[in-house]
Amino acid sequence: MTSPSDRHDPARGPVLVLGGRGFVGAAVVRHMLARGRRVHVFGPESPVPLPAGATQTIGSIEDADALARVLDATRPDDVACLAAFSSGPVGLARSGEADPERMLAVNVLGFRRLLAACVEAGIARVAWTSSTVVLGRASTLALRCDEDAPRRPVGNYALSKTLAEEIAAHYRLRHGLEAVGLRIPLMLGPGLWYDGAAAVLKAMVADALSGARRRVAVPGVAFDAMHVADAGDLVEALLAAPPGLAPVYNVAGFTTSYREIARVLGELCPGYAPELAEEEPPIVFPLVSQARLEADTGWRHRRDLRATLADMIEERRRSTT
Repeated sequence: MTSPSDRHDPARGPVLVLGGRGFVGAAVVRHMLARGRRVHVFGPESPVPLPAGATQTIGSIEDADALARVLDATRPDDVACLAAFSSGPVGLARSGEADPERMLAVNVLGFRRLLAACVEAGIARVAWTSSTVVLGRASTLALRCDEDAPRRPVGNYALSKTLAEEIAAHYRLRHGLEAVGLRIPLMLGPGLWYDGAAAVLKAMVADALSGARRRVAVPGVAFDAMHVADAGDLVEALLAAPPGLAPVYNVAGFTTSYREIARVLGELCPGYAPELAEEEPPIVFPLVSQARLEADTGWRHRRDLRATLADMIEERRRSTT
């Protein structure tokens, strides 16, 4: 297994991170900076502050000329794309339902323009974020899906990521660009500024700290999740791996449920014991296997549910004192 210290090469050139001021993107930027890499961020303005030490260019992934200019100006050794359309704190899925044209313009056509620009710039590999939602509705939670499972996207966001996977495969086949997609699960942790699927978890963390004992409606199924800080180590592992990575990898992180979340929150904040009203969610997504990712890169998540909740509690505590 390759350790982070083995992957660290201070002589490597800069990393260009698209979407580096989003929730996941900023975590990747912070990790790369902590590893001693120079990081340049490209993307729109964001409520997420630019991590200290990074440089940035404000621009749109839809602008082919701007992409070419930033690649020429920064001459990165590595490119990571975590850009995705968002219309604000409602989250990615709801943003896509509200404005499917803009979703496709950014997540599909913009992504294609990025890959084309990387080919012209001589970039060998692009690490980018897809999503486990491309797999669609789960037929069962008893078996984990691998990367060969059929994709059955439900919703515009899932459709956009499915199309992006096809575009990445095309650029790999036609141009030899090793575009490697990460089907990430629900991302949690400090800095989670938008709501979306994690809105109920944010409310539970707030209740745990305040001592509230409200009845909480929660999805009554297990799901995969990951601490956002682990995303940086994961992207670094992909960028540092030798040639020959697969086109896409499932990322499971840790598997949990809201019943387990309530129990762990009660241990971290003694006395917290919400009444959970478990409901069937509109879409039950399958659990995934990350065996291929582990075999090819040696990567495993470092932070479990308890560490994730502890970090979210600490952030909430600091913000309210």
